[in-house]
Amino acid sequence: GIVRDVGVFDPEPRAASGTRPLVLVLHGGLGEDDDTIALSFGKLNRLAEEDGFLVAYPQGVGGHWNDGRNVQRYVAQRERINDVGFLTKLIDALVEKRRVDPAAVFIVGVSDGAMMAHRFACERTSRLRAFTAVIGAMPYNVARRRGRCGTQALSVLMINGTDDPIVPWDGGSVRFDGANLGKVLSTPKTFQFWKRHAGCQGDRVSLIPDFVPEDGTRIERRKAIDCRDDAKVELFAVRGAGHTWPSGWQYLPETMIGATSSDIDASIATWRFFQSSL
Repeated sequence: GIVRDVGVFDPEPRAASGTRPLVLVLHGGLGEDDDTIALSFGKLNRLAEEDGFLVAYPQGVGGHWNDGRNVQRYVAQRERINDVGFLTKLIDALVEKRRVDPAAVFIVGVSDGAMMAHRFACERTSRLRAFTAVIGAMPYNVARRRGRCGTQALSVLMINGTDDPIVPWDGGSVRFDGANLGKVLSTPKTFQFWKRHAGCQGDRVSLIPDFVPEDGTRIERRKAIDCRDDAKVELFAVRGAGHTWPSGWQYLPETMIGATSSDIDASIATWRFFQSSL
């Protein structure tokens, strides 16, 4: 009974044959589709034009998602909005109406949207080929209910700042403007959650070249190995970065949200990761 808005970027609206991948983009708190496009400077849409995939920007209720944190000040969580069901039906509709390949469905979420991506991936594992979570960890309540997760091995890319003042690297309470906004696992424990889920046997650590030394950040890449069904589980630990999208818009002052890294572009890293999962 709720009307939900979904922005769609379709680089081939008149093409009549063949299917293509779908990338669902989940906005952050108090956000909407335009905010997510602005955050990444529209890079995902440009990549979609280059490589022929569909991008959809669904909007949460009241600017938030029911990601499982049970934050009562958020309508979506107070009213227990069925966002898992909504996103499932949205995928079905886009498969039917927009020539989407059901075996090539991906999600990228940022902040609150990243937490929602973790929940959806847990509860609807079989509906995704892979997902990316940027500056958002696994909600504690979702991890506690791990029995709801599907059993299929899933490819996961996490991109988190080590100096994030909102979603703490070490886990615990999400905080903004003095408010307690629920509890999350630490970034390393979230990585271990998905590593175990995919049956990975270990991991390797390397440093990405410091392409922009003046930004004060450095990226450590942790890559799981020997995972079931060729799944890929990776973590980009952005040392010195805050609650920001790498190579994205510094949407609030650095004193409030931390620094933005320019060593990678999160949009490009996300799409290349999804391509490697096809």
